Formats: sequence, C-alpha cells, structure tokens
Amino acid sequence: MPFSRLGGKLEWKPTEVYRVPTEDGARIALGRYFPNERKWQQPVVLAHGLGTNRFALDFDERYSLAQFLARRGFETWVLELRGRGVAGRGFDSSFDDQAKYDVAAALKAVRSAQPDAREVLWVGHSKGALLAYAHLARHPDAPIRAIVALGAPVSFATHRGVRSFVKLLKPVMRLPVIPLRLLTRPVVPLGLPPDPIGRYLVNAENMDPKMVHQAIAHVSADLLGGVARQFTRWLEHDVFDSNDGFDYRQGMRHVRVPLLLLSGEKDLLAPPVSVEHARTLVSGPVESHRLGVASGQAVDYGHGDLSLGQRAPEEVFPKVAEFLERHAEAAEQ
Repeated sequence: MPFSRLGGKLEWKPTEVYRVPTEDGARIALGRYFPNERKWQQPVVLAHGLGTNRFALDFDERYSLAQFLARRGFETWVLELRGRGVAGRGFDSSFDDQAKYDVAAALKAVRSAQPDAREVLWVGHSKGALLAYAHLARHPDAPIRAIVALGAPVSFATHRGVRSFVKLLKPVMRLPVIPLRLLTRPVVPLGLPPDPIGRYLVNAENMDPKMVHQAIAHVSADLLGGVARQFTRWLEHDVFDSNDGFDYRQGMRHVRVPLLLLSGEKDLLAPPVSVEHARTLVSGPVESHRLGVASGQAVDYGHGDLSLGQRAPEEVFPKVAEFLERHAEAAEQ
C-alpha cells in the first residue's frame, strides 16, 4: 500500500501523468495505467463526481476501480477535472464548460496516446457520468463506445433533503471557488460529518472506519462556483440543462451507446429512481442494478461507497468490468 490508512499523505502513482490544456484555457489531468497484458482494444476513462477528485476512483491498490480494470486487461485513464489537484487551480467555470471542453480534451488526449483506439469506454461516478450524457447529447458522434454510470441522477424530483441543505449554502455559492477542502478539514479527525450530512455521502455500514478519515482528507475537492450554481438550479427546478437553455434530457435521446446504471439502495444523493430515469431518455440498450441486500449484496450501498465501500472491490468492480468486457473489442495480438 502506498500509505497508511491511519495517517500520512496519499500518493497518486499511475504509470504516467499528463496535464492537458482545454480549448477554453483550463487544464485537466489524466493518470494512465497500462495493463500487464492488454486484452481489450478500447481504453477506459474514469471520471469523478462533484466535489471530489482523482482519488474517488483511484484511491489505493484495493480501492481503485482504475487499477482493478487494468488488472482485467484494460488500459485505464483517470480523469481529474479542471480546478483541483494535479489539474491545477482553475477559474470559475460551469458544468457546461466541463462537459464541452474537459470531456473533449480527455477524449482527444487518450485517443492520441493510443492511436489504434478509435473509441473509449467511459465510467463515471455521479457527475462524472452526467458529463458523458451531456457531451453525447450535444455531440452524438463523440467517440464513446459504452458508459457505466455509478450513482448518476438525471432526475431531481426526489432530492428534497438536498434542496434544504443547498439553501443554507446559497450565500457561499456566489464565490468563484467554494473552498470545500478547507470546510472539511475540521471533520478529518472525526471521520464522517455528523448526520444528516454524513448519511448523504456514504452508507457508513459499508465503510472501513479507518478508511473514512483518509477519504475525507484526500477525496474532497474545492467546488467551482459556476458548477455549484448550475447544480443548485437543477435541484430547485428538477431540470438537467445548460446555462444557455439546451435541455440535456431531451438531448439524451441521441445517446445510443450501451449503458450500465448502478445505483445504491441507500443512496440519498442519487436514489435509484433518479438514476434509472436515464432508461427513459436514451435510445441505446440499458442494463441496471440496484446494489443492496435485496439484490444479493452484503449491505445496501450509499453514494460514495459505490467506489470506496469496503465491499465495492468484490461486489461493484466486477459488475463494471464484466459490462465493459461485453462491449469492448479484443485487442489485436
């Protein structure tokens, strides 16, 4: 393990790290893992969610969906969006900017690094999957072959508790950057924030208590004000649209690629009904699984524990890999 879960700095050690400029002057970061034996033609891009960073899907050797997929024979790329971590400090931007420019920069960089890869496979946690939906909604021919969405809501009608919490934060959302890392710093020694906030982040029953402290310390990332304000509007009005009025939900009819929807039975940030609403919007084939006791898992999953839960490497990661393997082409030997 690259660090002790009881303390110390978490190191990020992909095989290669790239900082890639976007067309609007920002930067993203990409961490590349080569498989020991490349079995699949298409590489996988893994995109984190709101208020998190590269560690959400590439935490350490055990809790890394990226490294798990590399061991299954995929070349994997961990995307870190503008405005955090290795990507570097960013100016105020919207979700629309990330969906347009950050996704485009990632697709171009990955395909340039692997010239025989005409398409990529996309795995997104929460907002990370919404970015792929939004990009394909505007660019239906973008080179994305299949999508795995982990806890990604496209409907916000059931988010009453979140709306109440967001109202309290509205004064802060006027800032260009919301210092989430600074705000979470006092919580690190305690572990999860007190309820009701804590239970929105994860189902604590599915988290290694030693892991929680490191996750709060390292996975949290500052929020760009424009992104936060856009999400607030979606929550208040149950919409999924751009700042210039483009309806991403309507545009999702152009999403024709295979889609896997994974939701947690106890996910309060992305309840299963809000995730599975994507089935009614897209034109391609859809598979879905609600992860919980009723479906054979050891515990009902929450939001963050879809990738960082203590049982996720055995119960969630294989579902992602098996879906991608069905929709990838075998690599030429």
